Amino acid sequence: MSDAEHDAEFDNESVSVIEGTLNDVDRALERLRVGSYRQCQVCQSPIATHDLVAAPLLANCGAHPELS
Repeated sequence: MSDAEHDAEFDNESVSVIEGTLNDVDRALERLRVGSYRQCQVCQSPIATHDLVAAPLLANCGAHPELS
């Protein structure tokens, strides 16, 4: 693989990661807008404040981390 091909592959992967993060931000903003930001999307339990401080894009509580 040439350097140019490697760079293009790296750029595509970077774009995918950034797009995924932007989608997570959009979903968090929508939850904030509708008033469900601190609620687990699985069980509707509150998400701990310290968890949201550490990871503001969390959508689920500690009981459902694999679904975030």
